[in-house]
Amino acid sequence: MSKRLGFPKKREDIEKIVEEVSSEHEHEHEHHHHHHHEESPELRMVIDSLSAKLTLMEERLEAQSAEIARLYKVLAHLVEALAADSEEEKRRALNGALAALE
Repeated sequence: MSKRLGFPKKREDIEKIVEEVSSEHEHEHEHHHHHHHEESPELRMVIDSLSAKLTLMEERLEAQSAEIARLYKVLAHLVEALAADSEEEKRRALNGALAALE
């Protein structure tokens, strides 16, 4: 099986890769006497788009992580209710589960 490469996580990582690729590209074209030292607008647009998508994905991941933590709290209260020895303990645990859902 082939090893799968991951996407760079930060804008700085993406920019570093772009710089490396650009420097290799410039080196290859030295033999043709072409020197491109400016970043193309299209490349900047792609980098900005990827960066915006990464930011959105990070925000969604953060929100989903909070929801997962909340579900674990609810589950803990439900387990507590199932293990309760008295109706009062069970009621308290179930109220805790409801509070965690709000």
